[in-house]
This record gives sequence, C-alpha cells and structure tokens, in this order.
Amino acid sequence: MLLLLVLFINSVAGESETAPYQVLKEHDGWEEREFPTTKWISTKVVSKEGVQDSPEHSKAFRKLFNYIDGQNSQGLKIPMTTPVTEKIFLSDSGSNFTMSFYIPSNLQNNPPLPKDSTVFIEERAANKHVHWSKVVSKRFGGRPDDAEYSIQAEELYLLAVRAGLDVSIIPRWTAGYDAPDVVNNRRNEVWLQIRSS
Repeated sequence: MLLLLVLFINSVAGESETAPYQVLKEHDGWEEREFPTTKWISTKVVSKEGVQDSPEHSKAFRKLFNYIDGQNSQGLKIPMTTPVTEKIFLSDSGSNFTMSFYIPSNLQNNPPLPKDSTVFIEERAANKHVHWSKVVSKRFGGRPDDAEYSIQAEELYLLAVRAGLDVSIIPRWTAGYDAPDVVNNRRNEVWLQIRSS
C-alpha cells in the first residue's frame, strides 16, 4: 500500500486535470452545479462496514490506479485526475459504493478499455433520466471519516431544502481532490443530486 501511495503522490505532484462543471449559483458555503456528459473509470464495491476506512475502499482505489498505470487495452499510462468520487448507498448492513476517476479530456472520446473485469467505463450523461447533471455541493477541509461525510451531507441537504431545492439524500456523493501528503487546505466535497422536474 505504501508503494501505491507514493505512486499516487507522484502522479498528482504536478497540475492535475479536474472534471469540468459549471457553477449555476453560489450560496453561503455551498453551490449549485451542472456537469456535462463525461466518462469515468469506475468500480463497484460492496462493504459490510462503512466506506472510508474499509479494506474494500483501498482495494477499489488500487484497481482504478492499476488501470491508469497501464493495465488497460492500450498499455497506456494515464495521468491522475481529480476528483476521486464515490457514489454511496448506505444501509443498516453496510454500504454499496462506486469509486471513480475522471478520464482525462484527451481520452474522453475513446478511452482504453480496462483489463480488470470488475472495472468499467462509466458515462455520466447530462440528461433528466440519469439525474446526474445537476447537484448541490459543499466543500470542507480535513481528513473526513464516514461520520463527518454524513454530517456534511445532512447539513447540505438542509441548506438546499431551505433554499427551495428538491434534492435527494440517496445516493450520497463524496469527492476528494488531494494526495495523501497534503496537510493544509485539503479539498473534500459532498454532492447531492437535484431531482429533475
């Protein structure tokens, strides 16, 4: 795992490309966003525990890192991007989540295929059927655990509802933008999807 962290740190030491979005409206401490249609490399996980500290979380990251490290149909080394997202469905028996890396813009039209059968190319389409394109987002710092992400998501939900938005608490999205060695001014986010009318 240490080697994986070193590789991750080295890959994000330069300027990483960030998945595109448009800010529709800024609020006090949160914002409304719209995402274009984009492709991500993803893997689905079932965990009997939470998300952040579960062994499955590290395994999922490793699978996605292996893809960008050359374990793909073209043997291509792909730069690390931001954010690393997790689409999470929580239940009393654990959690189901999908971890994803944004595929760089120069590969969006024709990304190399993964060699691992548990890894797949996911297209997040900007249309009302997928309910993906518009979200509310809240940014915060630190190194959050599952409990902190839940607190932030609940706060965001209340803020959005008070502003008159129809948002869904399920699924909950998390987004991380920093390498493990970043100590100060870390960027973490929770996203909740705005229901289409």
